Amino acid sequence: MTNEIKEYDGLRIQLLSFDKPTQRADRYYFLEMSTLQATTLIQDDREIVDIKITAYNDQNDYLKDLTLKSFKTIADFNRFFKENSDYYIHDCDLELEDNLILSSHDDGEVSIQIALEGSDFKIIQTIFNQYDIDLDLISKLKENQGHYIEIDKNNRIIGNYPTFDDYIEKEKIK
Repeated sequence: MTNEIKEYDGLRIQLLSFDKPTQRADRYYFLEMSTLQATTLIQDDREIVDIKITAYNDQNDYLKDLTLKSFKTIADFNRFFKENSDYYIHDCDLELEDNLILSSHDDGEVSIQIALEGSDFKIIQTIFNQYDIDLDLISKLKENQGHYIEIDKNNRIIGNYPTFDDYIEKEKIK
């Protein structure tokens, strides 16, 4: 496992969410987090079960299926995007072994679904630690399941939105 988040110190997670897509899984959402910031926290040898991705470069060359089929582990995925940084990841859905699911949108919104019986909660803890987010906020997220919780740089909750659209609407008013 590597810690590549330091490369992206300019970003600060501003919005968090928690829900339970199934009784056996928890899902955490982070706004202002890139795909690679999340994938580089996953053990390199973790196998990719399924991948759906839309990624393209400045010449509008889209990632080819042949390239996608070459991604056997998360290390393969990370290596490709580090070596080909001209590719922009628009949408990404990665299903990894042991029921770890990572989804991203616009390379700035990441959700991570973890199985309750697994040991992947350490990925969530690492994100909180790397971004200096108070781990006590996890209980607040769970108390407000499905809501989007906005935080400031001091980990104070400054907004609680029932939907993402409510958060977006608030941003339009600013």
